[in-house]
Amino acid sequence: MTDSKFPFNIIIVIFLVFATIGLYWLDRLGLSAGSAYLWLIFIGVVFIAVAVIAHLRGYEFWFEIPINKTSERGILVLVLGIVFLLGIIGILNLTGLQVYSPFLITPLSSFSLSIGAETFSALQAATSPFWTFFISVLSAATVEEIVLGFAFVLMGSLLLGYGLRSLLKLDFGDFGNEMWDFVMAITFSIIMFSVLHYFNGSYLNVDGSWDWSKFGFAASFRLILNILMYKFGNLGLLFGIGVHATNNALYLGGATVLSALTTFPGGVILVAIMIILVVFAILSIKQIIKEGDLVAKDFLTFD
Repeated sequence: MTDSKFPFNIIIVIFLVFATIGLYWLDRLGLSAGSAYLWLIFIGVVFIAVAVIAHLRGYEFWFEIPINKTSERGILVLVLGIVFLLGIIGILNLTGLQVYSPFLITPLSSFSLSIGAETFSALQAATSPFWTFFISVLSAATVEEIVLGFAFVLMGSLLLGYGLRSLLKLDFGDFGNEMWDFVMAITFSIIMFSVLHYFNGSYLNVDGSWDWSKFGFAASFRLILNILMYKFGNLGLLFGIGVHATNNALYLGGATVLSALTTFPGGVILVAIMIILVVFAILSIKQIIKEGDLVAKDFLTFD
């Protein structure tokens, strides 16, 4: 376990670096998805930096970094995220309830060409199963969880939590202030989720009206995920990435995912990363089991 004040997990770094390099290449080709997610990363970095600086300067608001302190715990919660969603789907199928569909949780960026960018390389990327998988599963899950599940939560705690408490002269005591900030943090995250998906047109009907049922399901999905990441189990970002990536893989369908993972060189590289993580998990299984009960104590809270 690291003694560093800020937790670090190489698995999140691998996902983020791989996604960022690919997004930069897509942006260079003129694909709108690349620039959209690069801007989302930039916004997330700014929000996190502002919140961290504010907390280090003595502003007292609820603040946690949802990153597991060891790779073993990171692997554990990533797998738990995958199993969690598949388990819910399995239970719903057994009970005959058809309330879940991966199509209700749409990525923030559509994979399309910008005007005037129809080069041969861009057309190849836009029609490639790998790049479709890359945007919808890897990039969407990694970037959206870091931004919606971390950056917006921190900013919400600072802006709505601490900000409103200060402006309205509210004081609920230590525990009460923490809960107020947490509720405001999640509220801000859901508001930003709504704004982004509204301008993205994710939940619009054919006639242009807002599809409240689909949006309600998606917003509930985001709410439950944030609560599981921070409070019930303190499962963290990799849990959210696992759930999100699994949902989006189901959104694409098995044929597209299989085709993407057998593409050279992108699919081969991604499969190699997956194999390395699986081998690491197998070799570390004893340590993973041993550290399992420490997951809930992982996060950094500045006192």
